[in-house]
Amino acid sequence: MVELDLGRRIRQAVSAFTGKTYVDENAIKELVKELQRTLIVSDVDVKLVLKITKEIEKESLELQKSKDLSIREQVVKIVYDKLVELLGESYEPTIIPKKILLLGLYGSGKTTTAGKLAKFYKSRGLKVGLICADTDRPAAYEQLETLSDRAKVNFYGVKGEKNSIKIVEEGLTKFKGNDVIIVDSSGRSAFDPSLIDEIKQINSILKPDEKILVLSADIGQVAGKQAEQFNEAVDLTGIIVTKADGSAKAGGALSATHSANAKVMFIGTGENIDDFKPYDSKKYVSRLLGFPDLEALIDKVKVLEEEMKIDKNKLMEDKLTMSTFLEQIKAAKKMGPLKEVFSMMGAPDLPKDIVSQGEENMKKFETIISSMTKDERDNPEIIKKQSSRAVRIAKGSGNDLSNVKELMRQFDMINKMMSGFKHDRGMRKKIERMMKSGMKF
Repeated sequence: MVELDLGRRIRQAVSAFTGKTYVDENAIKELVKELQRTLIVSDVDVKLVLKITKEIEKESLELQKSKDLSIREQVVKIVYDKLVELLGESYEPTIIPKKILLLGLYGSGKTTTAGKLAKFYKSRGLKVGLICADTDRPAAYEQLETLSDRAKVNFYGVKGEKNSIKIVEEGLTKFKGNDVIIVDSSGRSAFDPSLIDEIKQINSILKPDEKILVLSADIGQVAGKQAEQFNEAVDLTGIIVTKADGSAKAGGALSATHSANAKVMFIGTGENIDDFKPYDSKKYVSRLLGFPDLEALIDKVKVLEEEMKIDKNKLMEDKLTMSTFLEQIKAAKKMGPLKEVFSMMGAPDLPKDIVSQGEENMKKFETIISSMTKDERDNPEIIKKQSSRAVRIAKGSGNDLSNVKELMRQFDMINKMMSGFKHDRGMRKKIERMMKSGMKF
């Protein structure tokens, strides 16, 4: 049996409910039971699950008809609101000078997170220094040095030095002119007295403004126990959840905030140094439920426009050409994995083979279009009318003729879709109606 991630389980439960021909008390109770199973399997604390789902059931059964939303939509909104409550408040990072201590056990992704966090503050105009105080893991020094180079931030560590306290003291002196200083502390395979003593000493010397525990989304309910232990040792400021892009156990790490009374501050969603963002509970739950994250999509497009000097007016011309289609392909590739892009568009559950096939096709299409003449790019219809052109393009790009035909098919489909979307006011009205109800996508 294929393991399903937290989001897919929740979407299936909600989809089964909204697909019923008639919504009554039994339908609501079935939804609540399925949500209970889903959240418990995803390692959310059982007491929290029962509390939240009882509230969903109570409020759903007391619903009255609304002129803005159907009963189904109101129930989904209740589920949305309660999941936001369960998974904690959103976090807005302060872009000011600060000292940060990162904590965590082996396998949490702490060192990678140190690099991502440094890049985050560096990209917001702050001078950042990374200190490698992880003297326990042999590869920690090299890994953090490499990440520092990729993030273009300052790095300090002493290879082979076992005294982490000494390293932190020297690093603080070296980085006096830095706005943000991040210390990557040692981990262990388990929380033990030596780790407690070490992080307490570092905490005393560093006097950090933020003490952040890094938790992997796949560790389940153990997350709550870890959060409690680290919180007792140094009084945590917050939590960073890594591998939050698809783990079936993500609920445990996200709900660990209740155990330590510490908020989720950031989430890591992939292996790249930029796959990292401040935690927004409303956006996160919207993605879990399969709602489009239009704001995130727009933000990515804005960044691409600046990076690639994309002429958005040209991309949205009434007549789509192969040249503009090529620009769209390049832009799509820079937006990141297709799975994430489709999720932002409200289609997170596309089969993996379709997503991987789509990524492979983008590479092929790029080489095929590059082998076309200017006339063929500007007027793709001539390729259909003269089969010899398609044969020449396939040969010149190192592709099969079937790949060229597939490109033409996809091109026509995108062209029609774009034309239809420009004149489709129904989707805009639906989004406006949901926004008025208070549901933020």
